[in-house]
Amino acid sequence: MSLSAMEIAGRACHTRLGACGRQRCEPGWRLAPGWARGLVDYDLWFVWAGRGRMILEAGEIELSAGTCLWMQPGRRYEAEQDPAQRLGVNFIHFDLCAAWSGLPLSAFAPPFEVWRTPEVEFTDLVMRRVIALREETGTAPTAAEDLLGALLQTLAHEHSAAETSPPGGLDRHHRGIVERIAAQVRESPAEAGGVDELARAAGYSVDHFSRVFLKVTGVRPQDYVINAKIERARQLLLESDFTIGAVAEAVGFRNIFFFSRQFRQRTGLTPTQFRRGA
Repeated sequence: MSLSAMEIAGRACHTRLGACGRQRCEPGWRLAPGWARGLVDYDLWFVWAGRGRMILEAGEIELSAGTCLWMQPGRRYEAEQDPAQRLGVNFIHFDLCAAWSGLPLSAFAPPFEVWRTPEVEFTDLVMRRVIALREETGTAPTAAEDLLGALLQTLAHEHSAAETSPPGGLDRHHRGIVERIAAQVRESPAEAGGVDELARAAGYSVDHFSRVFLKVTGVRPQDYVINAKIERARQLLLESDFTIGAVAEAVGFRNIFFFSRQFRQRTGLTPTQFRRGA
């Protein structure tokens, strides 16, 4: 059993890992009605590729990359795939146990049954790691169970945040795209292009991208890029022995004088003053 307690839907608990795997569904595959009748634990079911549809108690849903299902015993799950776009699926069976007694939680209501996460790559990566850890030992290692617990908490938080977001907000799809672009800018500010290149990567016109980006981040995209470059420059000035010119070039400024001016506008110090002060 995992040693690290977590809280999901207000209940302190541990995960207890069961069977898990990753598969590309074969041609002609379908999830037959009899499968759900044999479900005795929870099953985190995640689509990482392909398309299809699933019938639940509440009706029919479309399956596509990012679809998460917290499957529960005693409920209906029937699915089929698009023959031209076969499903890729991760699945992890698990139980939730009370934090201190280790007994299965009673009367627990999962925070969601269906959720379309905007973090497709992250969710897939974490599930793949859980599966790999499980297969490495043939048992249920604490690290895998803790990692699964953290993922469940993350998905539950995403779902809760979406449920409580004010009406009329941005579509999650568009918000996810902007957040992905913003993360790429923060990770590699020197490689961030102009607003036109960012908009093209997002699949938007420049004007539409700028409006959506500002609404999501509170900052215009051109200012966001410069802020990311200055933040990385601050780190390099503290951590490295690069010259000021080398720092400017490393974060994507071709002109050292423009770099110094931008740095001073945003920090109140020149790069040299910042380094000496630090």
